[in-house]
Amino acid sequence: MYKIVGLLLKIRHGITRRFYPAYYTLVASIKLKAMGAQVGTGFWMDGKIRLSIASGQVRIGDNLRLRSRYRGNLVGMAFPVTFQLCNGGGNISIGNNCGFSAVVISSMNQVKIGNNVILGGNVRIFDHDYHSLDPEIRRDRNRDRQNVKSSPVLIEDDVFVGTSAIILKGVHIGARSIIGAASVVSIRYIPPDSLVVGNPARIIEKGKSSK
Repeated sequence: MYKIVGLLLKIRHGITRRFYPAYYTLVASIKLKAMGAQVGTGFWMDGKIRLSIASGQVRIGDNLRLRSRYRGNLVGMAFPVTFQLCNGGGNISIGNNCGFSAVVISSMNQVKIGNNVILGGNVRIFDHDYHSLDPEIRRDRNRDRQNVKSSPVLIEDDVFVGTSAIILKGVHIGARSIIGAASVVSIRYIPPDSLVVGNPARIIEKGKSSK
């Protein structure tokens, strides 16, 4: 009896592994292109995607792999992949051969991600503050929206960002660097080949060229 149940579960798992990605890839591709995004070849998606890109630009390179289905990644994913352009502007640019799991990328200025970048489960990237830092301005919704600070985020090639890390406005991460899980990064410039951890994040190992 247990062998039969096990066999049925294996068959079900095999079917879902093939069907779900094909379905979600088709839906995500249609959504992205309908909203004017440029999508390269080899795009693949397993899970839901949420888009708010009525203005600005989203450019996706070749072979981007996105995951957000709960069982699609054992790190644990609670939300859809989200691309958001805010306040009538923003620019999201993603290079080739990248892989993201349940990420949120929100841009009012520019978020530029290089090639071969891995963003772990539930990573958040914001190039703006969402709200003014002045409490009096925040009381007025219109003034609040007009006084949000923003600054570009640049992530160079071969960077790995661990699960649940948050990358804040104005951050530049050098090539091949590693950002530890749950780090909150506001460091303006991180040299290539660095290891960064903590909240607030700090560089604990700098690039090989500086050793």
